[in-house]
Amino acid sequence: MSEDIYANALHTALTEVRNLCPDITHSFIFTKDGTIIAETAQDTAEVSTQKTIHSFQKLIEKTDTIGGLNAFLVNGNKGILQISRVNNMYLAFSASKKADMAYIQSVTRIILPAVVKLLENIVSTPIKPTSSPQNLIAENLTGLFIGETAQIDDEILLEWSETFDNAQIGEIEIETSNGKIARCKVKPISEHDFKGKGLIRIPEKIYRRLEVEKGEPVKVKPIIPEGK
Repeated sequence: MSEDIYANALHTALTEVRNLCPDITHSFIFTKDGTIIAETAQDTAEVSTQKTIHSFQKLIEKTDTIGGLNAFLVNGNKGILQISRVNNMYLAFSASKKADMAYIQSVTRIILPAVVKLLENIVSTPIKPTSSPQNLIAENLTGLFIGETAQIDDEILLEWSETFDNAQIGEIEIETSNGKIARCKVKPISEHDFKGKGLIRIPEKIYRRLEVEKGEPVKVKPIIPEGK
């Protein structure tokens, strides 16, 4: 089964959940590394998917030492946000304040795990992003000799390299939440103060081209050399 079919099946499941629970305004399924598998939304202006994922990833990191996080709920002034684990993925949805959360939770606990289990029985290997995208926080990189090479944590470059048979990762693709995309060279972050913070330091020229703001989450994936 192709990943497109897998994603389409999950998207159909999310749509069915929303049909049964019309108070849900936005729902999506994502992996721990921030890859969005499926998404449905009535009003995407209300929720920033990438910012939600990034905030949740930070929370996961803090709870790993106590066995991880299976569910998280925020009851805000304008609505409700819940994120819960579904096997090796996470389901996130926002709903109106008037939503019957007990009903929504019962529906999602039945439909989503059943669909995931069915798909995992069909596919021979678990779903895996072909380019291992990461959600990183944009930081402007300036200086006389910066050139057009971005900087990210060495651990991310190593992880990508190991995923793709020790390929040498020398280029990346950066995508903003507004859909702007740029490719550039990449190397490890050299300054100690910027290491281990989930940053991507983007050269000034590319930073302006992407019209990105400091602190904005962007999606970053490696450009894999041919033959890998």
